[in-house]
Amino acid sequence: MEHAILLQVDGNTQAVTLSELVHPIHCMFHAVFEDGYENIFFADVESGEWVEQDVGFTSLAAMIGKKVEHLYFFDWGKKEIKWINEPEDDGKHLHFGYHADHTAGYLVYEIFAPNRRYMFTLVKLQSHVWQLFKIPGSGWDYNQDYVQQIPFILDEIIS
Repeated sequence: MEHAILLQVDGNTQAVTLSELVHPIHCMFHAVFEDGYENIFFADVESGEWVEQDVGFTSLAAMIGKKVEHLYFFDWGKKEIKWINEPEDDGKHLHFGYHADHTAGYLVYEIFAPNRRYMFTLVKLQSHVWQLFKIPGSGWDYNQDYVQQIPFILDEIIS
């Protein structure tokens, strides 16, 4: 669903088109501003604050969030996210967050990128055996190395 809103940005009124992005984890919208700027804005599952994708917790994100909360009623439960900053051999760090839960007798891990956006879910089936769940058509290309490396890191953490 699309909504047209007006925002005061840097003292100027801007027309903004908000398009809801249906997502099972985040309340998420694509915003297109009349000046040509566009980005994705979503509610952080840990704090409930609004995030401007790849920019962070900004005043613009807070304004978008306030408008969205007037348009929609949503009661998103907050989740505790554990953040990991794992050094790699090449001197870089693999930074991600996870929310762990038990579902139907399995350990389930929702994995979040450093920008606080959900990437995928891992389900631990047995020792060193994981099943990966992704959201098809999410329109976001995160680093696929996460898919390969995070199960090994989680195995070390939970062993």
